[in-house]
Amino acid sequence: GTLLASGDPLPAGCVPHRTTASQSVAFAAEGRIWALDPTGGRLSCVLQSTSPGPFLWGPQGDRVLLGDFQIAGIARTPSYDANVPDPAIAAWGRPLGIAIVYAASDATHPQKLFLQDDSVETLHDMPRGTYLDIAYHPSGLALASIIEQRGTQSIWFSTNEGTDAKRLVFTKTGTTFSDVGFTNSGRSLVYVAHHAEGYSEVHTIDLSRPDELISVWKGRVGRYVRSVWLSPDDTVYAATEGTACADSRAVLLGEGSRARPALPHDHRPTAVLGWLDQGTVLVGAGGCGAPMDLFSVAVGGDTKPAPLATGVDTAASRAPAPPAPTSIPKEVELATGSGKG
Repeated sequence: GTLLASGDPLPAGCVPHRTTASQSVAFAAEGRIWALDPTGGRLSCVLQSTSPGPFLWGPQGDRVLLGDFQIAGIARTPSYDANVPDPAIAAWGRPLGIAIVYAASDATHPQKLFLQDDSVETLHDMPRGTYLDIAYHPSGLALASIIEQRGTQSIWFSTNEGTDAKRLVFTKTGTTFSDVGFTNSGRSLVYVAHHAEGYSEVHTIDLSRPDELISVWKGRVGRYVRSVWLSPDDTVYAATEGTACADSRAVLLGEGSRARPALPHDHRPTAVLGWLDQGTVLVGAGGCGAPMDLFSVAVGGDTKPAPLATGVDTAASRAPAPPAPTSIPKEVELATGSGKG
């Protein structure tokens, strides 16, 4: 059974209560979705669900994408059943969370679900290929995508409707990419590259100077970074290393090739699950088909990781996204689409 940090089991039953912004930890356990305050310990049952699926929370923390493409809203936020297969990749619209862009594993173009009228649009203007990752610009006005075409991967930038697509990053040397996103300020693109020599590198591109590539962190040979998570003020990078769940490790990236383990004394697989606030990251230990334990980790490294819960099925941060920019840098400014997400 699932236990809280206090050693208490979860309450029986589920009577949904209003959640607060401080309940930034969300987890699935015992057929229900819970919201937890990592500092005060306040716990609320949000809803009942036996299929947490992607467990992907919207930018305002008020709705979550579950299995079978169920979109569950909290409190008065509407819920939806999109009645489409589970996607291989998905990203919530920004800054409101009223759309989801996604792609199935066999799709040649992504699709976009509009929650307000329950309609689905295929983004035919985007390049044809296999979509490996996709992300919304914080303003909601643009998309970034990792696309594989004829065995070669590249990163593209387009409007939120998939038009005016521009290839920003490409390679002829066998480099692959595992994660793409944006800084919370919206000024830079962020991505992870894996070079043929066997090392991973985190890059940024200032969108006001898209021809300039910046190396933020360069790992050692044999170290594979699967995903990166930026702190709300864009100053700290947390990452999950490893090519699969069994060898994953949550780390905080430092200068040069430094990577400090988030849970240095835990020998289980660990993974970053999101930022809870400016100085705290949510980390899961275990999982990989087994129960997961949750910890909050202070980025300063002066305090021990704080246990939050044991034996959960999956978890994520539901902390609201930082205030969103209202535009895209001029150099890559696009003919904006019909609305933000």
